[in-house]
Amino acid sequence: MAQEYNTVGKDIINEQITDLARFVLDTQQVEVLSDLDTEQQIVRAFRTDFTKHIRINDKEAILHIELQLRDSTEKPMWFRNAQYQGYLVGEYQMPVYSNVIYIDPNAGKNDPGHYTYSWNDYNYHISYKVIRLIQVEGQSIIDAQMLGLLPFTPLMKPPDDNMSSEQWVAQCIEAITAIPVDAPTKGNLLYGLSIFGELVYDASLFQKIPEVLMLESPFLQREREKYGKEALEKGREEGREEGREEGREEGREEGRELGEKAATRRNLITALNAKFKAEAVQTIMPMIENIEDLQQLEQLHLSAINANSPKAFVEDFTKTLFENV
Repeated sequence: MAQEYNTVGKDIINEQITDLARFVLDTQQVEVLSDLDTEQQIVRAFRTDFTKHIRINDKEAILHIELQLRDSTEKPMWFRNAQYQGYLVGEYQMPVYSNVIYIDPNAGKNDPGHYTYSWNDYNYHISYKVIRLIQVEGQSIIDAQMLGLLPFTPLMKPPDDNMSSEQWVAQCIEAITAIPVDAPTKGNLLYGLSIFGELVYDASLFQKIPEVLMLESPFLQREREKYGKEALEKGREEGREEGREEGREEGREEGRELGEKAATRRNLITALNAKFKAEAVQTIMPMIENIEDLQQLEQLHLSAINANSPKAFVEDFTKTLFENV
């Protein structure tokens, strides 16, 4: 999964995990009791995306959810689920309700949702629910005000097949903007919507999100602070040493600028990882890491979103650099 939504996206979803649990299990009678630590050290470490100890219809069980941007290539999803479910059943000795949610509209088409084999008296079967967001009625999620799923609505089926992408994204943004929740929660939902939405749509569609609302997101604030903290602290220290307000303000400005550069570079890399194979992205990475001009990084982020191939992106990359020489 792309690093951006693999970390921040999961945190946002975790805040509203009850909505997601009710959605995949198709019942209101579910209570999320606790997280389960699923890191295993058998052959190599791995951790499932969401694994919760739940109570459903007065019986305890385990809810397992995997978020998949694209189809699983290293190992088919049915084999991965056999590994996950086998471990969870053996470790916790409870029923496991496993789900795979595919984010990209073209992903999950060939996932059968089960793995079975039989020979002589040997029989084995595991099954899991396959959910492709493109097949989910987005308007039903908006109408139900399911907070945990609202960031995904742009990737769902619009209410009208003739509705344009611009109209549908705008409607999803408006739905979150109008929902009666506190400012930090609303900011998180809008931030999540932009992260997931930009994996499929042009980033310009999400510029309609009121910045004043999204800036309330604790997750956005944390990310900006993370990437600008070192430079910001350096600037503040220099300002204190000089004993002048000008020095402190200059330091804060430097921190903000470096934070913006780091965030833009991260978004650029996220877009490349979402569209192209890891090998191609690794080849491009050294060039990206050497760019310090914020405007060039912003231009390349748009190029990454619109490029149809690594070659096309590299051509835009070269053009952007030489235009600014």
